[in-house]
Amino acid sequence: MSLIRVLRTAKATLNRTFYIDELPTGATGNVVVTVSRLDGTIVEGPTNATGPDANQLYTYVFGGRDVVDELIVSWAATVSGDAIVIDSDHIQVAGGFLFSLSEGRGVDTVLASQSKYPTARLIQARLETEDECERICGQAFVPRFCREVVDGRGESFLKLRWPWIRAIRSISVRPTPGSAYAAMTAGQLAVVVGGDDGVIRIDAGISWPTTGYWWGAVWPMGRSNVIVEYEHGLDYAPPDLVRGAKIRFKSLVLQPTSALPDRAERIATTETGVVILASPSEDRTGIPEVDACYGRHSRPVPSFG
Repeated sequence: MSLIRVLRTAKATLNRTFYIDELPTGATGNVVVTVSRLDGTIVEGPTNATGPDANQLYTYVFGGRDVVDELIVSWAATVSGDAIVIDSDHIQVAGGFLFSLSEGRGVDTVLASQSKYPTARLIQARLETEDECERICGQAFVPRFCREVVDGRGESFLKLRWPWIRAIRSISVRPTPGSAYAAMTAGQLAVVVGGDDGVIRIDAGISWPTTGYWWGAVWPMGRSNVIVEYEHGLDYAPPDLVRGAKIRFKSLVLQPTSALPDRAERIATTETGVVILASPSEDRTGIPEVDACYGRHSRPVPSFG
């Protein structure tokens, strides 16, 4: 499985090798690639991949998407007589990165060597840095997309995972247990308001028409009965947070080779030269300067008053 994060409208080259045990094995006939949204809507393909090359590598060029989104890439092929479909690649189309690869490489002169620190390694370290930063801070600092399945509570508000809601793209509701999901119309979406605190509310100031509405002015109660697709995140990240993220990025890139980890909190000069380290945890990287930066940018607290 691989996660690929690309900028909105940008193309991306995807690769796939099929294995029998540990042996790279070419497909019989074409390898067909399909790119779909999380709801199953096809946005590209089915299209034949290019290849294989001498290493049994197949290639497909994703053509880009003009909106932030999350997509699944399916590779269908017949390998060693078996028809297989692999839905293992996810593409996150994002509105930005915390920093460019060139900015990340410029954090320390030791990273200037592309042979020692190839681009693929930097891409992976930046992806880990961004995901960790967003998890610790509880918010995204650049525009992103999320599709979330939540429980209705019979109330006018619904708490989502991410704050700073930029746009609500769609909402589907299952009004009663066992019934089918029904997509809200544009008129119905117009009375749903998303807040910076990550809570969507039915605007009580707008009177609801009787025809075409399933439940009135509250979200119907149920388990996993509301599906919300929305865009979230800030326009750009605060400078101090970017600085902290770059420090964390460097520590991830250099982790296998660094003699003194960045999470060194203090050094005790003893006969054995003991280095005392800060400890990472679920909400801390263990690097004091980075954790101080992240700690200044916690998730907005919802208000239900």
